[in-house]
This record gives sequence, C-alpha cells and structure tokens, in this order.
Amino acid sequence: MRSFYTLSIWILLGTFAGYGLLTLLGLGDKNEYSSRAFNFEKSASSVVNIWSLRRWREWQEKTPSLGLRRWKQVIKTGFFPDGSGVIFDDDGHVITNLHVLNNSIKLKQKLLVEFYDGSNHEVEIIGIDRDNDLAVLKLVEKTVNISPIQRKRKIEDINIGETVYAIGNPQGLGQSVSMGIISAIGRKFINKEGSFIQTDASINPGNSGGALVDSNGNLLGVINFIESTTGGNQGLNFAIPIDVVSESYSKILKETKR
Repeated sequence: MRSFYTLSIWILLGTFAGYGLLTLLGLGDKNEYSSRAFNFEKSASSVVNIWSLRRWREWQEKTPSLGLRRWKQVIKTGFFPDGSGVIFDDDGHVITNLHVLNNSIKLKQKLLVEFYDGSNHEVEIIGIDRDNDLAVLKLVEKTVNISPIQRKRKIEDINIGETVYAIGNPQGLGQSVSMGIISAIGRKFINKEGSFIQTDASINPGNSGGALVDSNGNLLGVINFIESTTGGNQGLNFAIPIDVVSESYSKILKETKR
C-alpha cells in the first residue's frame, strides 16, 4: 500500500513538472495566443480598405454588319483599391496617407471604405496635411456601427525590439496582418518631413494608411512607405509615429470644424 502512495506522489510530481516545462517553452498555455488573436480582431475592426470609383473608356465590339467587324467606345466604371485607413474616433473620422487619395482628389472620384465585416460605406475628404502626408476622411452615414482604434501610447513609450503588427490591404487582396518588430525609432530622410518608426513587419503597396499596432492593439503609427530596390517588401518599412498622427488629426479637425 505504501508503494502505491509513493508511486502516486511521483506521478503527480511528474505531471506538475511536465506542465511547468511546457509552460516555460511556451507550449503549455494557449491563453497568450488566444489573447493575441482577440487583440488582432479588435484592431482589425478599426482598419478599413479604401476604394475609389473610377471611370474609363474602352473599345467594345458591336454586332457585325455585312460581314465587317465594328467597334464602339464605351464608358465603364468600377471600384479600385487605393490603400488603407484607420478609424480614429467615435464620430466616424478615418485617417490615412494623403498619397493614397491623390488620384481621387485630382479626378474627384467617389470614395468608399470597406469594413472588416465586408460592409461598404461612403466617405468624404474633410482635410489634408501635406507636410506629414496625412488626410482625414469622414463617414457620410451617421448611423454606422464603428470601432475606433485604441490610442494609449506615445512615441517615447515605444521600445526597439518590441513585437508589432501591420494591418492593411496589400495589393488590394483584402485585409491582412503581418508580424515583426520595431527596428528603429526616429528615422529621418532628406526628401521627407519628420521622423519615422522603422519595422520589419511585411508591408506592400496597399498597406499605406493602415495601422501599426502593438500586441495589445494600441496604435503606434500609420503605415507610410517602404524603402526597396525591387518595389516589394525588403524589411525596410516605415510608419508615421502616433504623436504626429494625433497632432495632424487634431489640427485638421480644428481647421475644418467637422
């Protein structure tokens, strides 16, 4: 009987030791990953895809006459992906990069944002900040259920090496997330105003205007551009810091009073 109790105690101790080892290796407790997935879902609902309505002319074949092929010119319309944006407040303001909207402004195109749930809503441009390559949009509908991004950190709180997530609409394929780290803070460029956050989180055309967030879903910056010799991601990706974004947003709203 004594040997039975001794064996039971050793089995119990072995179980606790095994669980402790798995936890140490990051394999025994999935709560961290569940929490991370929840944070992504929350942040993703605050990021939108931006589409513009474009019109173009093209030739279309008509019904043949007397055996001859005939053509006519027609005007076609369709929505094209321009980039990404971040829902910034409860009033339906969306912040994005100005360069995302350049064609729409020039051609006076209608703009839509696509939410994470797939719904589409019309927006209008209410103000721009050329110096910082930022612009503020606003939802035309006032009854849309929205989820503004969390903004609880400042640039001085951000640490090199911490894990970050880039959320946006790369190549117009739909909302995606990539993971990386903060590679540097305060990067400056001769041809650009201000300083930038550098990250190796994968960013491609279409991510511009999207969100760079921490593991808790707090906005750290708005994705702005990449440095590349090929035109694609090479791990040199840059975002406008949250402090600059917030200041630009407040300035635009103060000037436009909208």
